[in-house]
Amino acid sequence: MQTPRASLILLAQIATLALSASVDDWKTRNIYFALTDRIARSSTDTGGSACSDLSNYCGGTFQGLQSKLDYIAGMGFDAIWITPVVTNSDGGYHGYWATDLYSINSNYGTADDLKALVSAAHDKGIYIMVDVVANHVGPSTISDHQPSPLNEDSSYHSECEIDYSNQTSVENCWIANLPDLNTQSSDIRSLYQTWIKWLVTEYDFDGVRIDTVKHVEKDYWPDFSAAAGVYTIGEVFDGDPAYVAPYASLMSGLLNYPMYYPMNAFYQQTGSSQAMVDMYNTLSSSFPDPSALGSFLDNHDNPRWLNTKNDLSLIKNALAYVILGRGIPIVYYGTEQAYSGGADPANREDLWRSSFSTSSELYQAISKLSAAKKSAGGLAGNDQTHLYVADTAYAWSREGGKLVVLTTNSGLGSSGNFCFDSQVANGSWNNTFGSGTVTSDGSGNVCVDVTNGEPVVLVAS
Repeated sequence: MQTPRASLILLAQIATLALSASVDDWKTRNIYFALTDRIARSSTDTGGSACSDLSNYCGGTFQGLQSKLDYIAGMGFDAIWITPVVTNSDGGYHGYWATDLYSINSNYGTADDLKALVSAAHDKGIYIMVDVVANHVGPSTISDHQPSPLNEDSSYHSECEIDYSNQTSVENCWIANLPDLNTQSSDIRSLYQTWIKWLVTEYDFDGVRIDTVKHVEKDYWPDFSAAAGVYTIGEVFDGDPAYVAPYASLMSGLLNYPMYYPMNAFYQQTGSSQAMVDMYNTLSSSFPDPSALGSFLDNHDNPRWLNTKNDLSLIKNALAYVILGRGIPIVYYGTEQAYSGGADPANREDLWRSSFSTSSELYQAISKLSAAKKSAGGLAGNDQTHLYVADTAYAWSREGGKLVVLTTNSGLGSSGNFCFDSQVANGSWNNTFGSGTVTSDGSGNVCVDVTNGEPVVLVAS
């Protein structure tokens, strides 16, 4: 028999669980990835000249980001991934050089500013995901790191250069000369589990993105992820599904690097749609939950998409795949302003140079794609059906044909008529990117026109 006290504790636990975002809650979300230092400098930032040195702090703050929540939500995003928030070594504008786990990077603002940002986001129905690092710390003197025993040499592996052909070396040597935590130590494991639980609870975060996952031994992650208590998505920076798959059972989800490569190859005119479909099918058979993977076309570690292929129609097709294909979409800030920076740090431009335009071509395109996702019910399922695979085109459906998308890789200025089996007899859809309605015949055959190389996005009417 339960005592009243036990019942109360159980109720409290249920209430806590109800408030924290689960994997299923995240599957309908649409994530905007924001480098806090690069979004906005104050609550009144309306734009200005470009940051002159992208390799150091440019002045973005939590208050600035909070002031741009409507700008972000205007594209249909209902989740924001922010870069790490803890105090960093000098020059750690990006957040990945931690020196004190329990204090907030004062360049971004105060702990209260961060709480206000999260609270304001929640008031608008937006989740906040925090980025964290458990593999290494910042390039400061070891004795300066907090909390104890992170100020002791014994908390770190001996310095060595990574040999990427040797997994033990990948896990124990130092990435970019950064002190590599002795993650095999039970003390270090306990310290980081206590910290991540505190961080998520203290700031009411809804999700955690985990940096450099492949650089830590696999058995470290289940307890760390469980301690976070919310959706965790890890970065295993590798395109080989056989290498990445074993990590998928260690946390809620992973960044979908295996799909990143063939997807971009097709939409950047260097690969086939069949290779993309083959990878999709491989992921289906080798990952426990492919719909929990995060889809993306670029980020802060890779050159911007338009730097590789400067074609707005092609990137719209790639964005259609990211936002409307299987998985949780992640769009890197500045994509909506057609930023085209190359390798780090050129791909980390400040957003204020755009004056936060909401009329730009890609801001509008992303808004339409996000609206289609929402109209189709959020697209949480593992239900993508390949409808048409051709040299220059790929079409798929979701939700049993409620959403039908045709993408091509012919680019700006191209046009064409494409007919394929929608697998929906006598269907009727609204043409989201174009206008009017599109119908299929009694056999399910549908014909659509591609104009100026743009994607065709059909939502059941």
